[in-house]
Amino acid sequence: MGYVCSNWWRCKGTAYEPGIDDQTKIARLMDEIKKLKNENDNLKEIKYKLEEQLGILPF
Repeated sequence: MGYVCSNWWRCKGTAYEPGIDDQTKIARLMDEIKKLKNENDNLKEIKYKLEEQLGILPF
């Protein structure tokens, strides 16, 4: 019983939460994609700055 409960908490609020409709799943996935794109942009900026500090110029 503990596994089922902990698994439910892990999925709660995500697109993988059982019992939510397709529209809610899509909205949650779109939000997740947006957040991941922002994180990717931030990481690219950090990488560029570090390469610049090391004297490694990107192409």
